[in-house]
Amino acid sequence: MRRCWENVPGAMAYLKEAIRTWKGIKSPEAVFVVACKEGRKPESAQVKSAVKEWFEWARQQRIVIAMSGEVVYTADGEAVVLQEMMRRCPVGEL
Repeated sequence: MRRCWENVPGAMAYLKEAIRTWKGIKSPEAVFVVACKEGRKPESAQVKSAVKEWFEWARQQRIVIAMSGEVVYTADGEAVVLQEMMRRCPVGEL
């Protein structure tokens, strides 16, 4: 635990999500320890991280200029649903 202290909040959230969504966890302690060691976070946090990463890349490439909720705005002012834009412009394919 001392070596992975910064991962504890994410591991706690991961364990809570696992308890809520998985069927029959035999050892919650083991799930928590592995999550701490590997730096796992709940699914929703992973998705948010991927969106943030994509948005920063797309902004640097001048593909988008802003984001509000699930909508991004292109340089010409077009409003596009975030998931559609991520599908159109995958990271690194320009």
